[in-house]
Parts: sequence; C-alpha cells; structure tokens
Amino acid sequence: MKKIFLTLVFISLITKYSFSQDVYDTMSNQICKCIGSNGAENVDQMMPCIEDAMLKNVEALKAENGVESITEIDTDLMGNKVGARLLKTCDYALKVFANQQKEEKKIVAKQHNLTCEHLKSGDFYYLNQSSSDASTPDTTHVTISNNMFLERMNNGRTYSLLNIEWKSDCKFELEFKESNDPLKKELSQPGDKYLYEVMTNGPESIVVKVFWQKEEFQVELFKSK
Repeated sequence: MKKIFLTLVFISLITKYSFSQDVYDTMSNQICKCIGSNGAENVDQMMPCIEDAMLKNVEALKAENGVESITEIDTDLMGNKVGARLLKTCDYALKVFANQQKEEKKIVAKQHNLTCEHLKSGDFYYLNQSSSDASTPDTTHVTISNNMFLERMNNGRTYSLLNIEWKSDCKFELEFKESNDPLKKELSQPGDKYLYEVMTNGPESIVVKVFWQKEEFQVELFKSK
C-alpha cells in the first residue's frame, strides 16, 4: 500500500510539472508564431498576440494556478514564465526587443583609450521597468567583488548571484549561480554564461553591451556614490 501511495504521489508531481511546462511553452510558441505572422515591430504590437494566447489557454492557466476566475491568475508570474521562454526560444521576439531598444535609447560606440581596471570591484545600480507598473522603474543594485557579481532587486527582497571572470581589461563573462528573482530564475539555469563588454566609462556611469544569443543590448550602470 505504501509503495502504491508513493507511486501515485510521484505520478501526480510529474504530471503537474509537465502540464505546467506545456501551458507556458504552448503560449510562448503561439505568441512567437503570431507576432511573426503579424509583423509586430514593437512590444505594443505584440500585445494582441499575448492576449489571444492567454484567452486560448485560460482553462489550462486556471487549472495550473488553482483558481476559478481569470482575474485571479497571477499575471506577473505568467508574464515571467512566458517572457523568459520568448527570450530563450523566439528569435523574432528577441529582435523586436533589440530593435525597440535601439529606437528608444541612444546606442553608444566604444570609447577610445578605455580602461576598466578600477571597475573590477565596486557598487553600481541600473534601472529597469517594473513588470507590475511599467511607469515605475525598479532599481537593481550591483556589487562586484573579487569573482562575485551580486544583483539585488525589489528593495533587497530578491537577488541574483553570478560569478564574474574578466576575459580582458574591458570584457567579462558572468556565470549564473542562483537567484530567487521570479524572472531571472526563469531566464537562467546554474552554469549559464553571458558575455559582456564595457563600452564607455564615465565619471557617473558606465555602459555595457550584453550579448544575448544573436542580439546585443546595452545597459547603463550608474556608479553608487
């Protein structure tokens, strides 16, 4: 009887995990196909495809979240899971995000006579849009010390820990270790590596280029006083 009970529990857990993966993978695939077919050029133009995918999978989402109404679904959680899959598997979505950044922000060229030696330890911060309130930027605090790269988000409630290895004076590689941040732990698995290059080093901030699959993004990190 005990063996039968344990077998049933095991099957239940496997089924729940597989179902969860299928729901968000299915939505990601549907969104990717839709935005490609519609020729979406920015995030706003992607929204009808996102809403359509949610409506098509509403029953599965309610079951996965254990709720009776669509209004009870944790949309931040859903957004993190689907968004992470889009970034990892949908080349078209990744290109849309990269092109939109180029339109909204000035892309900087590499600074001449750039030196980065004193950037190998210190405190920085950067701004990113909050998933729950796009009008309110969230501050991510970064500490670089020895071979550690620590990010703290949501007023210190969540974090992301990576190892940093400097490949040259101004290029470094981050290796993901762990995180309790809802998005970052969906995006990365322990051992995943990402290449960065410092483009500018000014008195108040630095700009780094992030290489993500086939695309490149730039992030401005401000130097903490």
